Amino acid sequence: MMKVLVFPRDDGNPYQRLLYGEMERLGTRVTYLGRLTPSRTLNLLLLPVEVAARRAAGARLVHLHWVFGFGLPGADRFPPVRRLAQAWFTLWLQITRLVGVRLVWTAHNVLPHDAVFADDVAARRTLVQACDLVLAHSRSALTGLTALGAAPRNSAVIPHGPLAPVPPAASLRAPGSGRGGPRRIVFFGKILDYKGVEDLLAAFAAVPADAAAELIVAGQCDDQPMRSRLQRAAGERVVLRLGRLAEPQVAPLLTSADAVVLPYRRVTTSGSATLALAYGRPLILPELDAFAHFPREAIVRYDGTREALTEALTWVARAETAALAALAAAAHTYAATLSWPDIAARTRSELASVVAR
Repeated sequence: MMKVLVFPRDDGNPYQRLLYGEMERLGTRVTYLGRLTPSRTLNLLLLPVEVAARRAAGARLVHLHWVFGFGLPGADRFPPVRRLAQAWFTLWLQITRLVGVRLVWTAHNVLPHDAVFADDVAARRTLVQACDLVLAHSRSALTGLTALGAAPRNSAVIPHGPLAPVPPAASLRAPGSGRGGPRRIVFFGKILDYKGVEDLLAAFAAVPADAAAELIVAGQCDDQPMRSRLQRAAGERVVLRLGRLAEPQVAPLLTSADAVVLPYRRVTTSGSATLALAYGRPLILPELDAFAHFPREAIVRYDGTREALTEALTWVARAETAALAALAAAAHTYAATLSWPDIAARTRSELASVVAR
């Protein structure tokens, strides 16, 4: 039986549950590192010892996802703490290699969204150099790493699956029909600066009044100054739901939408985009390399400017129902090809090849 050590565990993200649930059905034993005690900091300090002990018990591979687990308390107030965290991260990588454990990293992001280390670019180079394999969800992620001077020796591209089961097409309301009222355009997901929600509100404010549309922004916003700015910028046609979206709330929100807009300023991978496609929702997306693998027939693309975003929003508000239905059909058809059993089998095969080397 293949044994895989995983770090860190992100309980708020269904990705690991969906991936490893299928891998366990294929005969993989998954163990999450860094959970020996109730203290996150103590667990981090014990991580090298834990890896060595797991290796002695037969584990031969660590699958790393994100580096936020290496962040130390107080880093925001005391910048030297980030240097200490980076040194500990480097030491852990060295010890992992020294005890004979292989390392695979899934590059969910080219760089962390929020700073973790004193020099996140240098830390990425150190990480990639230590890896036996780097997995990415799209070719653009590997291109981004290469641009940082962190080109992997070995890599593979395995797509990101939908973060919920793909509903049957017949069960989904066709966008633009059946609901009545103005066209509903939805942004959903945790609200962070790079996701461009403030740009979205400014662009939506410029949508002509005779284009019948409403905008729902739904997601957790922990940045209090940004939260205040969003509340001031929201007009009469905007509904803000600035709280954490529980999983049961996502499906009703998406099925009520006529389109989903994700106006990211930068991104490597978007589970939100894949989930929207799974629900047969047309997507309004900027022209970013990370979205290049999505079918153009399912996307209303714009050049990243606010003016172009306003035009895209206006087009959705005024589009014929048949045009939206065509986008929706292409979205659902694409998402139906993304099977978690297939993704898990491919991931397991890549991990097994690393161990076999």
